[in-house]
Amino acid sequence: MKLKIDKEFQALIPPLASEEREGLEANIVADGCRDPIVVWNDTIVDGHNRHEICTRLSSPYKTTERSFADRTAVILWMIKNQMGRRNLADIDRIGLQGRKEELLRPIAKEQQKRKPDSVLPKSAKQNAIDTRRECAKSAGVGRNTYDAGKMILEAAKRGEIDQSEVEAIRRKEKSIHRVAKDLKEKKQKDNRQAKRTEAAAAIEPQSFDNVHIGDFREHGDKVADGSLSLIFTDPPYDRKAIELFDGLGKFAADKLADGGSMMLYVGQTQLPDAIEILQKHMRYWWTVCCLHSGGNNLMTEYGIRCGWKAMLWFVKGTRDNKLDIVQDVCSGGKEKEHHDWQQSQSEAEYWIEHLCPSDSVVCDPFLGGGTTAAAAIAKRRKWIGFEINHDQAAIAMQRVKQ
Repeated sequence: MKLKIDKEFQALIPPLASEEREGLEANIVADGCRDPIVVWNDTIVDGHNRHEICTRLSSPYKTTERSFADRTAVILWMIKNQMGRRNLADIDRIGLQGRKEELLRPIAKEQQKRKPDSVLPKSAKQNAIDTRRECAKSAGVGRNTYDAGKMILEAAKRGEIDQSEVEAIRRKEKSIHRVAKDLKEKKQKDNRQAKRTEAAAAIEPQSFDNVHIGDFREHGDKVADGSLSLIFTDPPYDRKAIELFDGLGKFAADKLADGGSMMLYVGQTQLPDAIEILQKHMRYWWTVCCLHSGGNNLMTEYGIRCGWKAMLWFVKGTRDNKLDIVQDVCSGGKEKEHHDWQQSQSEAEYWIEHLCPSDSVVCDPFLGGGTTAAAAIAKRRKWIGFEINHDQAAIAMQRVKQ
């Protein structure tokens, strides 16, 4: 008898870990297929892995027939059967219970319709069976973890994240909540980018004389030497971006007036190289702590939960006005509407107010979402910016358009 394989049934079977599969094959080679393959109407409902190995090895196997009312009954039985597997990963438990929830929810609604309101408790009127709570409990995880796992699996099914992310969760290389957070942030980023693209199409960048489209290192002649009181900027955080710092230091040394300052956000991993490179051109003054808003970031690679970002302060010669006392710890809001790496405008306003006199100019060589420009306008300072990306420059200028 040739057994049938139903793709929907087969998809319910969480994959075996490599060592589990090797062990199963070794047992079949040594002792034969001891457990019969369970079938329903000649279709496999339990034993897909045994069947594949036996077929490939031409090893005999036995079958046993089970009777079910319909496909739904088969799937519910299969889920219950799979939940009994040892060492089943949480993400697979969630996947099984999520499928069970899909089947039980319409049943719960039908039960609710059949029972009069008078015999239902208040909570049951909303849902005859709290399927989400019960399925999360059956999966052995909290409801937040259950929801996060379902979101990941659905995204993987739609191709929004690579299947390798699910495999990493199975191997406990990544946590469910870490992948879910990354997925949410990616969706938010995509939504923001769609809005930015729309905004960029609505304005022509060349309409603003104080924003220069291009690399500040190539267009530095647009700014007179010694004309700036403050450079306030947020360069990219990736390791490759450290190549920009030599040019940034030279630009600051040329364009800042004596006593002027450069304040720049720096990634923790960039700090040593950034200080070493910038010190060739400018005098290191201080490191400012900017507390994260909205929770800490887990740096898994370093085993650190990071609660702050660094801001390096360099001066040309010395600080112009040391009698103006400033705080070296600050915290702004979480703003990402205009750029994915956008920093808080309130932080920019604070430093512009203290380090850029009212008749002076602040410059941002990495204008991005236009935060420095918006802060300068709010503090009634003159400003100038460089942005290498044409569309991003348009978005920044739309933000500060008056």
